[in-house]
Amino acid sequence: MIRAAFFDIDGTLVSFDTHEVPASAARALEGLRERGVLLFLATGRSMADLPRPIRELDARLPFDGVLAFNGQYCYDASGEVFRDEPIDPDDVRRITDLAAAGTIDVAVMQLSRMFVSRHTPRVVAAEAAVDNVTPVGDLALALEEPTYQFCVYVGPGEERLFMDACEHVEPTRWSPNFCDVIPAGGGKPAGVAAALERWGLLPEECVAFGDGGNDVPMFRCVGTSVAMGGADDEVRAAATMVAPGVDDDGVLEACRRLGLLGA
Repeated sequence: MIRAAFFDIDGTLVSFDTHEVPASAARALEGLRERGVLLFLATGRSMADLPRPIRELDARLPFDGVLAFNGQYCYDASGEVFRDEPIDPDDVRRITDLAAAGTIDVAVMQLSRMFVSRHTPRVVAAEAAVDNVTPVGDLALALEEPTYQFCVYVGPGEERLFMDACEHVEPTRWSPNFCDVIPAGGGKPAGVAAALERWGLLPEECVAFGDGGNDVPMFRCVGTSVAMGGADDEVRAAATMVAPGVDDDGVLEACRRLGLLGA
């Protein structure tokens, strides 16, 4: 019996083409809630960076929990925090030093703000994919309060540009334009594990929906996993089910196939 569902946002609940939550996905979430299934967001985004359609959906159909920054900062519907793991300050300094030198470009993600080091073509392309423009900020701000995640704008295979300088972080990727950088041993599985403990859930009682490489580790710590139709081969191979794409009613179709919405 499924008691909880974890959803990635971009490419899973929100379309890359329309930048909206399809009506069919909203209906699926409503149906899950009616059947008593707990609903969680598991996203690389920050709590301040949740896109408008997700905020509107949450106002109407509140999520039971949010696993933000790829699970590094987790809170429930009341705002109570049940996981809080920022990046080691020494690694924050190392990464921002590389950005200041022009070796890499980064987005700094904190509870109160998100900003980029500069707007290069790769940064602009990444922002366009999610219909969002992030302001340029002073890299010194990264050390004024905890930094939970960086987006480092390097292509696949270029992670060594910053990883060779760091000691306590790891990269995870869902876009060819950048990788998310989080504390080592963290990621969506750590957030899911914290949610399972917080709500007394077993892995086999949970389903996860995603489309990116950062969702693959999450798939491994739940009993049922759904790769969206736009996912690449690695993500599809890791899932127990491949659904149609988000624009083709994939969330609703997967819930129906799994028998989560009744007859």
